[in-house]
Amino acid sequence: MPDSLTKRRVDEATVAVLLREAFGPGAAIARCTELNDGFFNAAYRILLEDGRDVVLKISPGPAAALLGYERDIMRGEDVFFRAAAISGVPLPEVLYSGFERAAIDGDFLVLAALEGVTWDSVDADLDDAEKAALRTELGATAARLHTVTNPNGRFGYPAVRELSADSWPEAYTAMLGELLRDAERYNVALPLPADELRQLVADNTVHLAEIIEPVLVHFDLWTGNIFVSTPPDGTARRITGLIDGERMIWGDPLMEFVGMDVFGRADQDPDIRAGYLRAGGTIEAGQAAERRISLYHLYMQLLLLIEMTPRGYTDPGYLEWFATECPRRIFAAAQRLR
Repeated sequence: MPDSLTKRRVDEATVAVLLREAFGPGAAIARCTELNDGFFNAAYRILLEDGRDVVLKISPGPAAALLGYERDIMRGEDVFFRAAAISGVPLPEVLYSGFERAAIDGDFLVLAALEGVTWDSVDADLDDAEKAALRTELGATAARLHTVTNPNGRFGYPAVRELSADSWPEAYTAMLGELLRDAERYNVALPLPADELRQLVADNTVHLAEIIEPVLVHFDLWTGNIFVSTPPDGTARRITGLIDGERMIWGDPLMEFVGMDVFGRADQDPDIRAGYLRAGGTIEAGQAAERRISLYHLYMQLLLLIEMTPRGYTDPGYLEWFATECPRRIFAAAQRLR
């Protein structure tokens, strides 16, 4: 997994200061291990001397190069976990939200550690039946998540006021427009002119307008952000928690399926569909839904392409893959929207 310039690593003395802010002066560290799986925030698995097992997440520093939607993004993650808790989906408990920026010039969260391991870390060891069962459970989990709606009625990113709005067309237009400004700011070459991409969105806002209720969308439910159990042989694995909710959006539930499979169609996966529908969810079909799916793929591919520059990825395989695939898929999505 490529490293990222946004990760702000801190020493154990700083970790201790943050934990004392969270839990009081008596908090003491028995063991502290950096977690290297994520792309954006720094994270540490910490065992406290009183036996509590927690994860500390720390936002990038103030000088880090970020995309527009990433401003104060950890506050969006806090919104996600607290809002999603009412759905009953498995999640880490938020133990402390450190947004005062007194102990450190940034935000931090302390979460209860989850049982199990990330799905992607064991995926190669799973047989087809086990993978199908987990995908079915993922579909059901997403359906439960989508029962949560924004009480204030706004769409978009909760932590960035100008990237949220009272309607989904306004919010999506602002979100995509910000990505195009990011591309200009970081001198990222796009496969199509920015004005043409803006016009494609304007031509399809009628389809976005069909979404009138802002639903809680994780938007990053790939297997690295899903914890599964590690049961004895012969016992089925289960999803034990969803992590990394910082990309959450109040929006269209169809957007979730793009986050599940950025290069595919998770909404057409038979196991995910079965779980989603069985749990009470509805997967829209028809021209309007297809146009919206294409808009969400367009957004995701632009995001993946543009973020490579400020993140400073250096892994050649990763860079070659995304530098080739993202432009191709942006062009394909644009073709479907014409």
